[in-house]
Amino acid sequence: MIILSILIWTAHVFGQAGNRSETKDVGYEVAKLNSLNQNQGNKYLEEKDIAGTPFFDKQFQKSYILKTNGVEIKDIFLRYNLYNNNMEFKKDGKILSIAFPSEIQRIKMGEKIFTHARYMKPKKVDYGFFQVLYEGDYQLLEKDQVVLKSPSDKTSQNDSLRFEKLPPEFYLLYGNGMAHLVYSQKTLIKVLQPIPQNIIDYIKSNKINTKDEKQLIDLMEYMADSPN
Repeated sequence: MIILSILIWTAHVFGQAGNRSETKDVGYEVAKLNSLNQNQGNKYLEEKDIAGTPFFDKQFQKSYILKTNGVEIKDIFLRYNLYNNNMEFKKDGKILSIAFPSEIQRIKMGEKIFTHARYMKPKKVDYGFFQVLYEGDYQLLEKDQVVLKSPSDKTSQNDSLRFEKLPPEFYLLYGNGMAHLVYSQKTLIKVLQPIPQNIIDYIKSNKINTKDEKQLIDLMEYMADSPN
């Protein structure tokens, strides 16, 4: 039996791992809002009062982990926290998170497959989990995100913090490189370079929408079937 202690990190120290720059602290946001509520005479909030869900699926699912060194971990129950961008599991009654996710090659959770990759944000390189939609020369990845919305000045005093899921973003990853966001036909063609003219023609003639999962998968399949 593989010792899980090499993989876990308690919820209190999520942010200490070197490639966890995406990690967000719900407790901090709750405390900040409570400070405002105290000044305005509003009710005290707890994390359980937050509307919505931060999870891809609230339920822990039987999963399989393959590490980059070939180590396999089977029959571990995981859930994906989209807000913190962490894979969580239970141990001794506590919710823990997989530490050092850069050592994870893939996770199979139910029928879904996830990977951990570097990707470019507007001003810096970051790291995160992605759902794998297609695997070939390129991997087509989906990034789901949840944000924590605060009540605005225009909302009722009874409104609270809420988790809100954003539209998915789609990335392309080649080999062990960096995942690149595709947000237009122009960036899609740029990320795929060098590619033959027939692929460019396919993208343009079919008016590939880079926010449409099916169209992007169809493109990946067309590329796989096309001669080099």
